Amino acid sequence: MRHPRTLVSGHGPATTLTTAAGGTPASVLLDFGREVGGVPNLDITAVTGSPTITIVTSEARQYIRTPASTTVAAAVPAGTTRVPLASAANLEAGNTITFGTGADAVTRTITGFDPAAKTVDLDSGLPRDLAAGTPVTTSPGAPSSDESRGLAGVGGPDTLQPTGPGRLNGGFHGGFRFALVTVSSPGSVSLSSAGVDFQAYRATPADYRGWFLSSDDQLNRMWYSGAYTLQMNLKAPGLNGLADARIYDGAKRDRSIWTGDLLVQGPTAISTLGDVGADYLRSSLDVLLAKQRADGAFPGSPDFAKRTSPEGSPLFYSNNYSGYGARAFIDYYRYTGDKAYITSVLPALRRELAYNDSFRTADNLVVSNDRDYWQATQTGEVTKYSIDYYILLREMAWLERAVGSASAAEGYDATADAIKTAVMTKLWNPQLGAYPQSSTNPGVLVGDANALALQYGFVPAGQEGRVLAAIRTLWTPYGAIMGPGLKDPTGHTIEPFANGMETAGRFAVGDTGGALELMRRTWGPMVDPANLLYTGAFWEFKNSDGGVNRATASLAHGWAASPTVQLTEQVLGVAPVGPGYQSWRIQPRPAELKWSAGSVPTAFGDIEVSWSSEQKAGRFALTARTPAGTSGVIAVPVTRGADVSVNGRTVWRDGRGTALGATESGGYVLLTVPGGEYRVAVR
Repeated sequence: MRHPRTLVSGHGPATTLTTAAGGTPASVLLDFGREVGGVPNLDITAVTGSPTITIVTSEARQYIRTPASTTVAAAVPAGTTRVPLASAANLEAGNTITFGTGADAVTRTITGFDPAAKTVDLDSGLPRDLAAGTPVTTSPGAPSSDESRGLAGVGGPDTLQPTGPGRLNGGFHGGFRFALVTVSSPGSVSLSSAGVDFQAYRATPADYRGWFLSSDDQLNRMWYSGAYTLQMNLKAPGLNGLADARIYDGAKRDRSIWTGDLLVQGPTAISTLGDVGADYLRSSLDVLLAKQRADGAFPGSPDFAKRTSPEGSPLFYSNNYSGYGARAFIDYYRYTGDKAYITSVLPALRRELAYNDSFRTADNLVVSNDRDYWQATQTGEVTKYSIDYYILLREMAWLERAVGSASAAEGYDATADAIKTAVMTKLWNPQLGAYPQSSTNPGVLVGDANALALQYGFVPAGQEGRVLAAIRTLWTPYGAIMGPGLKDPTGHTIEPFANGMETAGRFAVGDTGGALELMRRTWGPMVDPANLLYTGAFWEFKNSDGGVNRATASLAHGWAASPTVQLTEQVLGVAPVGPGYQSWRIQPRPAELKWSAGSVPTAFGDIEVSWSSEQKAGRFALTARTPAGTSGVIAVPVTRGADVSVNGRTVWRDGRGTALGATESGGYVLLTVPGGEYRVAVR
């Protein structure tokens, strides 16, 4: 290869790749530095001979080539230069090929191979006989793609036949950082440039309707990485043969709408992109609504398998995922205030709730042979499923009071109360100091159920510290595992989706330091450009050693984006209470941070907040600009003896409120105010 730097600098002599007959195919690896998506392209200036170009893409460099792993098909004697193999997959001329293992291993160089005959040619004869079944491996392997065209309907290797100068386009690839361009048959190709027609949502600074910054650069990178992950998951209208906009689970895989993922993606889309994000979420919910079953169940994915049609087909994957679907609709209303839309779908949500209720036993616990998000069937009275149904009932009660039936809301609340009582009296394990997985696994500690128990008030009074300590035993340097001995069917033990539940639970009970520490363990490596798996986006899951163990692992996966919303709502402190932020709460949780600033888009206008903290001096200052026509609570952290003033007027002194309905709770002074501008000082 000559002049490869031209593809980076954009000027200079053309980059020329030449492959000789029987020689190693010429390749150039393009590193875009972060996740991109779209159509790779090559600008060709000259072609010699009749070369074939292949383009393969991957999110991780380690999966851009796949070594062969096969066996010798029949015994061969010493001196042989052509060896029959059980498979000719992943062979490439110029690779090192190894026959056998350990001290008896024999290495040679591949000079050619016949895929049909399944034979490989070597640069010199074998020094000894090889028996049939001798293991065979190669290094570094042949170009390979980490995409599954059959599942997602896009991706896979591109095989192109250039005939002369001009632009050569590959196929659509949903998510990748690396592209390997290979002249795979004899000939020569000269390139003036290589790039990608970007076809995810490419947000400019002006497109960010919400933003976040703080005194901690790692947290800042997490916020924007979550936002970028979401953008990579957005399918624009008209793309891939689909007229509508959709939020897919991952840029690369599965490129389908998933209800569990929407619980994270919906709030992320709206809090970062405003109306644009809301439009993508509503359009995705419409697809979900169209595939609702007659019994009320929502599919876990309404458009999963795209092998025969871009529309895909519904996958009724999980009863719990059906409930997630209903919650995604409610989230849309909470963040947008779109009353007309939510009113139109309320009957469908009621049908789904009735479907979920069919799994509630006479003991008011949920029994369901369900796989949920980590794809392993859980049996018996399952703690997490019971709490998830409780959450759905509370969400539906909130919605009914806003746009539906107050009496229905009372009924939902009564059922929710009964579930909470049942979970606390029948499933709490005092020996664990926490909740077990289920009634059939009463000694198995799980992180997700206990995280939700903390967030939604299921922990017996005074036991919060025990639960926090118990689930901390599940931490590794790379995040929290699901539980002792638990893993998904592909071998992954750390699920960022579940770790987001735990950070939310820790924030809810005031363990801000623990929440931020777990964020750093789980997502810190993902935002480190030195990490070999870095994509600028968040990953679907991890192993206990912090990596992934299969090429199809998604490294730009929306369900992992919880730090973005949590940093906005818990650290900056801005969260919706009423639909569309008609009422709101501003409650920063500074921990060791010195300052934070940001903005949140709402149906009534932006909410802008900045704060600074001097923890040792007991000082805290907050400025908030909130829209007219709204109201809310501003909560500021205080220590004993602190005074609080608002716009220069003292509202809290000597442990008593003097204005704005000031009260104290949990180390905060709470101020009830209408929309407006407020400068709050704590001294």
